[in-house]
This record gives sequence, C-alpha cells and structure tokens, in this order.
Amino acid sequence: MNERAVSIISVPLLATAFIYGGHPINDMLMGIVLPVHAYMGFQQVLLDYFDARRWPVISRVLKYALVAVTGLSMFGAWRINTTDVGLTEYFAKL
Repeated sequence: MNERAVSIISVPLLATAFIYGGHPINDMLMGIVLPVHAYMGFQQVLLDYFDARRWPVISRVLKYALVAVTGLSMFGAWRINTTDVGLTEYFAKL
C-alpha cells in the first residue's frame, strides 16, 4: 500500500466522520488508517534525512522507534474506540 492510496482512503473516512458523527466502524478504520498514514510520512522523512549508508546505527534506531510509536498510537486508538467514546467523539471534545 502506498501513500497515495492511504491518503485517498482517509478522505471518505474523515468526510463520514464530519457528516454522520461517531460510528464504531468508521472510528476503527480511522484508528488504523491515520497512524499508517503518519508512519508512511515519517518513514519518508527518515529516509531523506537519515540515510542508512551515512547514519547506519541512528537510521536503524529511528526506524524501530517509528514502528514502536506507530504501534503504540494504534493501541491508543483501539483503547479509545473500545473503552471510551470513540475517536470521532474524542476529537470533538477537544
């Protein structure tokens, strides 16, 4: 899956959230798509600025940190969706 596909998928998800409000299926899909979209964007930043040939150790550490942070954000989104009001209602409160 590439970045453009994830961006295209996120448009109807966000539009559905704005039009209909919170829905469990939409909240779960947003909890998957948005962290994956952020992961892909930050992965490109790491590839651009921390080249593996020039910074081999730092590049590897940052890649593992990015995977860990993405996993934690997906877990957090899952917790908000299952034990709280859902992502849409949560962001509406902010």
